[in-house]
Amino acid sequence: MKNTLVQLVVLVKRLLKWTALALLPLFVVFVIGEQIESARLGAIAACESAKDGPNCMRQKGYLAANPLYPDITRRLVGGYARLLGGALGASYAPPPPPAEEG
Repeated sequence: MKNTLVQLVVLVKRLLKWTALALLPLFVVFVIGEQIESARLGAIAACESAKDGPNCMRQKGYLAANPLYPDITRRLVGGYARLLGGALGASYAPPPPPAEEG
């Protein structure tokens, strides 16, 4: 009985170790994607008051409309971060434009 219990504990430890090792790269990619998305939202905020918004976004390395990124790597990593972050409750939508007074 004691031998079976020891084997079970060893099995659970191995399972937890390999699960953590498998999830670590996904977590790292998510953190990198969060940084990419934060930079994109910062560029949107910086270009809000620009006369030529799409040109301002291109100068900062982003596209003005979907797919948002000119390269596939940032597209995939940013999309992964938006997908996972959105499932966790984060919002990556730019703020709505201010209402005109008058």
